Amino acid sequence: MNLRLLGRTTRTAIAACALVLCANSASATEKFVYATYFSDVYSASKTDLWFMAEIEKRSGGEIKFEKFWNQSLVKGAELFPALRSGAADVVNGAPSGYNVREYPLANVLLPLTSQKADAVALAWNKLYAENAAFRNEFESKGAKVLYAGPWAENSIWSRKPLVKADDYKGIRIRAVPPIADAYSALGSTPVALTWPDGLEGLQRGVVDAMTGPFDSTVLGGAHEVGKFGADGGAFGIYAMAVVAISLDRYKKLSEKHRKIIDEVSAEALKMSLKFNDESVGGVVDKLCGMKDKLSISITSPEEFEKVRKVAVAPLQEAWLKRVKTETKADGRAMLDQFLGYVREFEMSSTYVPGFERYFQKCGKS
Repeated sequence: MNLRLLGRTTRTAIAACALVLCANSASATEKFVYATYFSDVYSASKTDLWFMAEIEKRSGGEIKFEKFWNQSLVKGAELFPALRSGAADVVNGAPSGYNVREYPLANVLLPLTSQKADAVALAWNKLYAENAAFRNEFESKGAKVLYAGPWAENSIWSRKPLVKADDYKGIRIRAVPPIADAYSALGSTPVALTWPDGLEGLQRGVVDAMTGPFDSTVLGGAHEVGKFGADGGAFGIYAMAVVAISLDRYKKLSEKHRKIIDEVSAEALKMSLKFNDESVGGVVDKLCGMKDKLSISITSPEEFEKVRKVAVAPLQEAWLKRVKTETKADGRAMLDQFLGYVREFEMSSTYVPGFERYFQKCGKS
């Protein structure tokens, strides 16, 4: 169309319509603030990056994300509360470790549940989908879980060898609930530092040991300070990378945008298993290259039984007591349901724990 051939009034009308169209287009864009307490090098970060990029692509740019890593917006304990306050729209955090009082049911994933990361992740997500009380703990606080990806199994890097159950007595160890309760039962003094502060604390000698997911501890550099690596009592998977969106914000989205987010979230769970497995494999390769500089051990069957005797029953009973006094949920039924899902998915699990892979590939240190 040649605007020079049109009258002034017509040209003005066309320009006004163009401005309205542009305004409507701009208002259709949904901008989300994403925040987490860890950096973008971890397997959970890779899942979230895939998740956000996929949503932006499938929405044709109608949904955009502003990303805040490494506590640059809020600290670990403030992530899930930020969904209700409006400080963040999407977060990746661990309410079971950082918001224990507000999320007692989230600690259904207790230490010594399983060493199989894929089985635990699938079980956790199935519990959220099928148990109304578990789901309501999140949604009643304004958080809708999109997916929960696995962290690898618990490991520990320390300034001295930690091989036997008795070795944990008297040491200061960076650990958050529920894993902190297990180490307390073994006689350690847990120090509830956030992930970045824990890594710094190990470097400065504030703690004697740093506990965390197998790959994350190495990616964070814990092995460069604490030269003694161990499976930390073979506690297994004890935390999930829980990705949630503000429930209020989600409800206000168009049906089209909610559908995109739901579809990508379902796929993100599968991607999280893939990224976690690849991350563990990459860390094993890294540790093999440093074999001569490290001392690595795993818990023997005899020591494992000692750990189980001290930690399992007391932790489960403590959790069940909290559920009974602080919620209206049936804790025993929920725990049995979750453990049943774990055993179900263990049957088809392909996951091999990190230190087990290390010894298969690198031999003894």
